Amino acid sequence: MPNVHEEEDWQVTAAPGKEYIPIDSNRGLAVANLVDEDDDIAPEDLPQAKSADNAIAHSQAQQQERIKQVKIYILLGIIFILAVALILIVTLSARNKRVETVMPTPSPTSVPTAAPTSYSEYWLLLFPESTASTILEDTESPQSRAFGWLMEEIDILHNLTEGRVLQRFVLATFYFANSEKEWYFSGNWLNHSVHECLWHHAGLAQYYFTFEGSIPFSLDYISPCDQDPAGYIEDGVLHQGDGILKHFWQSFNGLSGSGIPPELYLLTALKSLALDGLDLSSTIPEGIYDLSNLEYLSMVECGLFGSIPEALGSLSNLEVTDLAFNSLTGTIPSSLYSLTNSMKGILLTETQLTGPFPTELGLLTNLHSLALDTSLFTGMIPTELGRLTLLKELLLHSLILSGSIPSELVSLTGMQVLEFDDSGLTGTIPAWFGNLTTMEGLTVEKNSFTGTIPTELGLLTKIVVLWLGVNALSGTIPSEFGACEQLDSFTLEINHLTGTIPTEFGQLAELEQLWLFGNDLTGTVPLELANVPFPAPYGQVLLHGNDLSGIIPESLCSAHNLTFDCGNLLCGCNACNCSDIKTSSILEEENTDEDGQLPSEVNRTEGNQTVP
Repeated sequence: MPNVHEEEDWQVTAAPGKEYIPIDSNRGLAVANLVDEDDDIAPEDLPQAKSADNAIAHSQAQQQERIKQVKIYILLGIIFILAVALILIVTLSARNKRVETVMPTPSPTSVPTAAPTSYSEYWLLLFPESTASTILEDTESPQSRAFGWLMEEIDILHNLTEGRVLQRFVLATFYFANSEKEWYFSGNWLNHSVHECLWHHAGLAQYYFTFEGSIPFSLDYISPCDQDPAGYIEDGVLHQGDGILKHFWQSFNGLSGSGIPPELYLLTALKSLALDGLDLSSTIPEGIYDLSNLEYLSMVECGLFGSIPEALGSLSNLEVTDLAFNSLTGTIPSSLYSLTNSMKGILLTETQLTGPFPTELGLLTNLHSLALDTSLFTGMIPTELGRLTLLKELLLHSLILSGSIPSELVSLTGMQVLEFDDSGLTGTIPAWFGNLTTMEGLTVEKNSFTGTIPTELGLLTKIVVLWLGVNALSGTIPSEFGACEQLDSFTLEINHLTGTIPTEFGQLAELEQLWLFGNDLTGTVPLELANVPFPAPYGQVLLHGNDLSGIIPESLCSAHNLTFDCGNLLCGCNACNCSDIKTSSILEEENTDEDGQLPSEVNRTEGNQTVP
């Protein structure tokens, strides 16, 4: 047996029959118990010490499991929150759509902070702040008078869209701004019960009907809203328009007043604007450049001055610009030359535009009409104009040009009207004019053309006006002109023409004006001319200043204007003999100079008409 006392130094034993429970400050540590030698305990039954590493691993596994569960809970929470948010978004979106179907979004206006307290205040919100201020501050202004008219029939306004209320106000403002005198045509204007698309619009310029494009160019009446507001039926289907004003035309309608109110430019759907004859006495109004849909602009004889702004080229849909008979100066703005796809007509007749003839016009290959006549352009006719193969009308008369007609113009095979008269041109009359078989008007008089008259001109079977007078042409008159059966006005006066008057002239049944005076023609007046009625009051047969002989056919005596020399030429009727030659008030009125005297080529003497 071991020494008990030695054992006591390190172990306290339990009392007999009692289980010893160790008390130790280091809890959790394994405690050894005293075992008697006689105790029959197998080694495997003895308590085994556990590894500290296993305990730590077990604790970490439990902690990771708890973290994993926490992450799952967080993820589920996020999914739940997102689902709730999605449901709220869908619900609010559906509610907003229902609201939009009931109340349309108002157009942007300057809205006061206080809510409107009356119908008049509500409608004032439609207008720009400057307009609303004018209405409230100046009761005599066109804007205030128009608003007063608008408020006369509140019940009607309830049935109109805000767009229509605005355009009715704009039209009424224009009316009050220009009603110092009674309009020539004002049917239905300011009639509350009539759609504003049916208010009379007057005097669209003739060039509007010349071109093709998105605007429905037609000789038929075009509604200012593109079509009658009642619509039209096609193939059994009713087609109704939107009732929005697309065209505003008040040309030469006796308008007098303050001109264009700024509110007119609120009609941003306008495709055409024609205000010919409205005396503005100003530069081109800047508000026009806000009409981005504008295709046709006509402001003929409006008292405009200053230059044409580059901003005009910002109207990218512009097809026709007609600013004729104004005091515009400077040059054509370069921005217009960029409108190569849209521009079809540039009409600048009788302006004060200056500079060399613009070669850049050749870039506008969609041009149908170009009118620069009676302006101050100088130089030669550009060969680049030959690129304008769609050109139908080229008006270049009364310019300060030089040189000849460029041969490149032979490519203008669709030409209908060519006017080169009184422009200082030289050379010969081109024979290729005969290739322009669609020609209806050709005027080259009052230039310095020499040579003979091309027989090819007889190929112009559609020609109505042919003026070749006051040049230095020589040779005979081609008999081929007898094929020009549509000729109405034919002038060859004051040249050096010789030979006889062609008998083929008797085939020109439509002829009203025949000027042959001031040449060296001989022979008799062909009897075939008796087939030409020369109807009153426009019939003119001017034969004086030649060396004609024989008898004038009796039928010519019915011509309203008949002049001839009484030398060897005798009348075939008592009504027109040399002792009682018919003279016409029209002849005198059209040919008198500023002093009231007939010019030298129509010198009237007692009992005779002669050319000195």
